[in-house]
Amino acid sequence: MSILTYQPVKGIYALSALAFELARFPLWLAKYFLKYGRQHPKWSFGQALGVRVFFSFVYHAAMVQVKTPLPLTPGKEKERFVLVDPASSDYYKGPLLSNKDVKPEKIGGTWYSAPLTEESDVSWVTVVLHIHGGAFIIGDGRTAASGFFAKQLLENVGVTHVFCPQYRLSTLPVSTTSNPFPAALQDSITSYLYLVNTLKISPKRIVISGDSAGANLAISMLRYISEFGSDANIPSPGAAFLWSPWINPTDASDDFTRTNPNYNTDYLSHPFTKWGVTAYAGLPGVSDVQKPYVLHKKASFKSSVPMFVNAGTAEVLYFDIVEFTDSMKKAGNDVTLDEEPDAPHDVLLLGNQIGFTEAATMSAKRAGGWLRKIKEKMGE
Repeated sequence: MSILTYQPVKGIYALSALAFELARFPLWLAKYFLKYGRQHPKWSFGQALGVRVFFSFVYHAAMVQVKTPLPLTPGKEKERFVLVDPASSDYYKGPLLSNKDVKPEKIGGTWYSAPLTEESDVSWVTVVLHIHGGAFIIGDGRTAASGFFAKQLLENVGVTHVFCPQYRLSTLPVSTTSNPFPAALQDSITSYLYLVNTLKISPKRIVISGDSAGANLAISMLRYISEFGSDANIPSPGAAFLWSPWINPTDASDDFTRTNPNYNTDYLSHPFTKWGVTAYAGLPGVSDVQKPYVLHKKASFKSSVPMFVNAGTAEVLYFDIVEFTDSMKKAGNDVTLDEEPDAPHDVLLLGNQIGFTEAATMSAKRAGGWLRKIKEKMGE
C-alpha cells in the first residue's frame, strides 16, 4: 500500500492534485480550442477536454485508491434495489472454489427501469444481466454509476429490463477478506442463477453483458457455463454483449498503457490498471491469476452463446479485443466485432460525461440490430 492511501497524506495529495490540475486547466482550454492540438483529429473540443479531465480524475483516484462503499440497503434506488442470496453450493465448482477464503455471499442488485419479482409474469421479458466495469475495484451498478448505461440498453437494444448486480469489489491491502478472485465471479454467477432459478426467466431471454472488467467477468461466466454448466445444471443464456472487454488484466506493467498506440486517446492509466489487478489477484499475487477465468488473451474456448463485442478504435484495449475476437472465431464461436470509430474506452458507461453520447447511442443501436437477428435465428 502506498503512503498516499493513508490520512493525512491522502488528503494533502488530493488537495495538491486538485490545485495542480486547476492550474493546468487554462492550458487545456487553449490547446484543445485548436483542432490540431487535440488528442484525435476527429474529436470535438468537448471530447478532447472531457477525455483529458477524466484521465486526470482516474489517475489521481488510483493514486489514493478511492473506495466504493457497498451498502446492502436500497438508498435512492428504493424498490429497484434487491438482495440476492447465493445459490446452493452445488452450483459453485472448479475455479469458483479456487480460494478457500472466498465463498459466495449475499449481494445487492439494481433493476432498470422497474423490478421483476417472483410474482411477475416473465414470459414476455428480455433481460440484460449487466456486470459493471471498474477494474474490479470501483463501481456498484446503481443509478449514479450505471444509469446512463442502462438507459442506453433499454432505449436502443430492444430489451425490457436491465439488472446490475452489486458484486464484491477487491481491495488493498490484500488479505483473506479483501475479496480477491473469484469473489466477483461468484457474485456474477449468483446473479444469473437468481434470474433463472428464483425469477424463472427463460435463459434464452437473458443477455449476459459486461463492460471493461465487467466484460472480463462476463467472458468468465460464459467459460464457466461452457465448462461446468452441465455438471452444475446452469443453462446457457441467449446472447452476450461485451463492451470494451478487459482481456488481459494481468499485464500490470507501465508499458501496457504508455507504449500503447492509443495511450493519448484514452483515459486509462498505469496506476489504475495496476491497482485493479493487484487487488483482484489478492494474496497469491498477480502470477496466480495469469490463467483462464482472468486472462482471456490467447485462451479461447468454445461457447454456444453468440457474442457481440464492442470496442472503441481509439482505446488502449482495442488491440487485445481484436486479438480476442479473432481467436474466439477460430475456436468456432459466433462472435461479432463491432467497432466504434475514434472512440475511447467504454463509451456506453461514460459517453455522457466525456462528450461521446452519440457514439454510445450508435453502439447500442447496432447491438440492438444484432440482437434482433439473433432472436430471429432462435425463432423468437
